[in-house]
Amino acid sequence: MNCVVSAPALQPIWIAVNTHPNRERAAEQHLRNQGYDVYGPVIRKQTRHARRVSDVLRPLFPGYLFVRLSEAQGRWRPILSTIGVRSVVCTRDAPCTLPAQFIDDLKAREKDGVIARSASALQIGETVRVGRGAFDGLAGKIIDLAENDRLVVLMDFLNRPVRVKISG
Repeated sequence: MNCVVSAPALQPIWIAVNTHPNRERAAEQHLRNQGYDVYGPVIRKQTRHARRVSDVLRPLFPGYLFVRLSEAQGRWRPILSTIGVRSVVCTRDAPCTLPAQFIDDLKAREKDGVIARSASALQIGETVRVGRGAFDGLAGKIIDLAENDRLVVLMDFLNRPVRVKISG
């Protein structure tokens, strides 16, 4: 009977890759074709066009993908010449690594391949208080959820209702 003692497995590392604008999917496909494990988390957003509302999938981190490298592999420079890739997020000459727990936490929030928003997401009709900026301390009622996680809030300002867009 032959016993084989295996060396401790090298842990894979995750790096962030910056893509050209709106080229996340192309970069992801080309990286996969080269044998890389790629993760590009997406969220569901509502878009409005010509009185039509539709749900579309958008990147959670626009312009970025995550690529897993095994330490034994160590090949990250070919990523730089991949179609759709702009750069690798680096410190000096080495790629910045992400903790595997960060990626695992993102994947744990997925439902059917889409990152689910937290249960405490703001809803239309709720009252919110602004915590910073020009309207710091003022309260208003959410009347719409705009694109890019902005809220449209109806505030009483100078004794009249004013619609204000703020970051959520």
